[in-house]
Amino acid sequence: MPDERDQRPRIPPVTDPPSEVAEMLATGWLHDGKPLHVPRTLAHHPRLLRRFSVFAGLFLMKSELPLRDRELLTLRSTFRTGAEYYFGHHVLVAERSGISDDVLRRITAPAEVWTGPDELLVRVADELVDDGVLKDQTYDDLSRRYNAAQLMEAILIPGFYRMVAGFVNTLGVEREPGVPGWPADVPI
Repeated sequence: MPDERDQRPRIPPVTDPPSEVAEMLATGWLHDGKPLHVPRTLAHHPRLLRRFSVFAGLFLMKSELPLRDRELLTLRSTFRTGAEYYFGHHVLVAERSGISDDVLRRITAPAEVWTGPDELLVRVADELVDDGVLKDQTYDDLSRRYNAAQLMEAILIPGFYRMVAGFVNTLGVEREPGVPGWPADVPI
């Protein structure tokens, strides 16, 4: 979790980008018609912004996983890594993907309380966030559920959010107005 330092961003989002960077931002991720704070922060490093956008965009726009599965992996991973910025944005996506309010509240519960198909996704996120590797049984269960392309994405998503949690939490990237944070009953 972020420390108790002054909560201003350590590197603030770019406010007046050069034209080529402005074009990248305008065609990227928007909230209320404006570029999100993460890409605007990455705009300080345009080559990184371009490549990050392609990689992250694969998961968000061209994923091989069912939307609900992808979002459950994302929510659990962002919760476990303390990435409230991404958690809030994916709460908005989850609502559109059919994830119920009950599941959104339970995303913070210990893995042992999960059952059914969702239990596997929670287990995958937890093992990869905690240890960076899946146990043999978890991998076998996942490989029976998905084809090779889907399996690779299911393994990469928790690692991706583990990586970007370090970025947003260290730099203090602020959520955009209107983006929810943690569920009210989450002990953070």
